Amino acid sequence: MTRQRDPLKPVYAIWGEDRAKVERALRRLSRRVVDDGGMPGETLSAAEVTPSDVVAACESLSFGGVRLVIVFDAGTWRSGDLAPLLAYLASPNPGTCLALVFEGPPPQKLAAAVAAAGDVLQFGPDPKARPRERTRWFVEYLVAEVRRCGGTIPAALAREVVARVGEDAAALSSEAEKLVLHAGSEPISRETVDAVLVPHPEAALWDLADALAAGDPGRVYDVLQDFATGDHPREPIAIVLALARHYRGVAVAQALGAEASPAAVGKLADLSPFPAEKAIAHARALPEGAGERAVARVARLELDLRASAFARLGRTRDDGQRFVLELAARDLMALAAR
Repeated sequence: MTRQRDPLKPVYAIWGEDRAKVERALRRLSRRVVDDGGMPGETLSAAEVTPSDVVAACESLSFGGVRLVIVFDAGTWRSGDLAPLLAYLASPNPGTCLALVFEGPPPQKLAAAVAAAGDVLQFGPDPKARPRERTRWFVEYLVAEVRRCGGTIPAALAREVVARVGEDAAALSSEAEKLVLHAGSEPISRETVDAVLVPHPEAALWDLADALAAGDPGRVYDVLQDFATGDHPREPIAIVLALARHYRGVAVAQALGAEASPAAVGKLADLSPFPAEKAIAHARALPEGAGERAVARVARLELDLRASAFARLGRTRDDGQRFVLELAARDLMALAAR
């Protein structure tokens, strides 16, 4: 017996950090339209067209079945420009299927309009998830990706892989394929992980940023100690530059408010999608204005590393710089508590 498919909806909003599933969803949607007698989709970029342009495309007559219109980077539109699209979604053209693709969550009004007329599809962790919940999502995602590739991995080992690679769905999907290929018919072991994985250079820095945003001194000082004495030490100035870049993104996200999206924050703060997502998550978790205050504190930290008397304390130059870094970490955690 053939399973009856649900009717094709006139609009979909598709978003999330799991870009592989976003792309698979778009491929399925394109195949579905073609199977129903439509033509391959028309692809647009929100950076090049306005919501009014999209409405005009959706209202055009189609002579070959359902018309599919796919709009990438829909999060780049300003909320004040969405009125024509919101009006269209109140009574969409039944002969057109519109797919709006976002990197981050759609604006609230647009998401509500899409949900009323069609469907909102999210692939990835909840942007408002706590750090522990977010990590759990990526661990479960890696286990599922390994299974999809034909292998198995214990949850505890998957957590270690996430810690090494970083919370990046695309990178984890790629590593899952390599791990399964290396393990062959055997379950993935720690030896396989050690042989295949190269630790992501930014993973520990994201651990530090998460701990600072959570105001967790135990985690903060554990990471700083590992930077000083662990297997992959980091120079204090390298940590400062990474924090400066991150908090600049946080400040931008807080300034944008409800209009903050990975594309918008990435463009203004010169960040790639994953760091932009992190910046937005921390912007929402921290008190208003904390991003700007953190930028100022990290700038002072850079100056202290170069010129402060505290930086010359201890038996070695490194001792003093680590002390200055720990003082700054204390202040950054205090910003999270205000």
